[in-house]
Amino acid sequence: MEYNPNNEKYWDESALAADMKQAFDICNGCRLCFSLCPSFPDLFKSVEGHDDDVGLLTDQELSRPADLCYQCKLCYLKCPYIPPHRFDLDFPRLMLRSKAVRTKKNGLAFVDKILGDPDRIGRNGTRLPALSNWSNKNPMMRRIMEKMVGIDHRRHLPKFAVTRFSKWALSRKKQQEDADVAIFTTCTVEYHHPGIGQATMNVLAHHGIHGDIPDNQRCCGMPALDGGDIPGAKERAEQNVRVLAPYAEAGKKILALQPTCAYVLKEEYSLLLGTDEAKKVSEATLDVTEYFAEMARRKELKKDFRHSVGAVAYHLSCHTKAQGLRRSAKDLLTYIDGTTVNVVDRCAGIDGTWGLKAEFYDDSQKVAAKLTDAFRQAHDSKACSDCALAGLQIETATDAPPLHPVEILSAAYGLESEEK
Repeated sequence: MEYNPNNEKYWDESALAADMKQAFDICNGCRLCFSLCPSFPDLFKSVEGHDDDVGLLTDQELSRPADLCYQCKLCYLKCPYIPPHRFDLDFPRLMLRSKAVRTKKNGLAFVDKILGDPDRIGRNGTRLPALSNWSNKNPMMRRIMEKMVGIDHRRHLPKFAVTRFSKWALSRKKQQEDADVAIFTTCTVEYHHPGIGQATMNVLAHHGIHGDIPDNQRCCGMPALDGGDIPGAKERAEQNVRVLAPYAEAGKKILALQPTCAYVLKEEYSLLLGTDEAKKVSEATLDVTEYFAEMARRKELKKDFRHSVGAVAYHLSCHTKAQGLRRSAKDLLTYIDGTTVNVVDRCAGIDGTWGLKAEFYDDSQKVAAKLTDAFRQAHDSKACSDCALAGLQIETATDAPPLHPVEILSAAYGLESEEK
């Protein structure tokens, strides 16, 4: 099966159909992923409707599971046929290929044009953040937004920051210093949750580590991939590799402040670009929680905490698990004396742009039901998640966005926070 968009076969519709039918036949005979996401029940229903003959599947029946796939990557953790198995089954990348081929043929859907460019949304939204935030909460404006753009009017949307993270960081920069690590800020932190970036910089400084924020960063490209926009994703990857590669080549770690972005830099850039520079960036990238958890395990993290934390309900996001980081946040938070962590291992059903779309909102809520129930029951604990997008679901249960693990760490040290 072909997963590399730089190969001609990737874009061949007949080759894609053959690969999809082969994959559906394998999945139908296995079914370990039945309960993971809406893609698989839909796939099985279609195959069963043709007496298990995948050769009879229609184009619509082949494409629908791809539209229902929100790239959580959890099937990697269950599938016995992922590469290097001889079946060579990479279900999420095959579903992405299906979207990409259809997007190339039919054009990018308007909702994907909008959601696929969070930098543009962020720049516009932070020009007049008070007005933007009012609009995002106004029922009439949200109904208009749903009709015009396709974002469900019921979906909690992230607030726009009064002060962008890069502007805050620039105001704090007193002199030119040699970088110890580079910070990949992510559009989520840059435009919506600068407190995560502030906490990261404060904890790094508390340990005498200089974090540099490279100029001209762009969105990691995952929202573009969500819509099947391979050229848009490659353009963003090329720009980010251009600004991050010098750090990687100098042996510096690159700290990504959101798990999805860390995953994309680690796992997608090498395939999208196929260059040595992209590979070096991938190898140098760490999720920021992963970085501090490794410091804690090596006993390099200071223990001069000024405040206790108590009980934490921590959401283990899909893309955190996909990076193999099941224990990172728990190990980091329990390093703070007296902290207890209850891990909520449930999908939030947001997964990039999928859960924002009106078309999939109800499915998204069904996926997230066990997550929101768990946080309603954990009302006496601090809500925590690495993933700010998943936090939109948690917010429906807690009436406040969850904290990032590094924000909790920073507060335990008594370090200042200025998020607005």
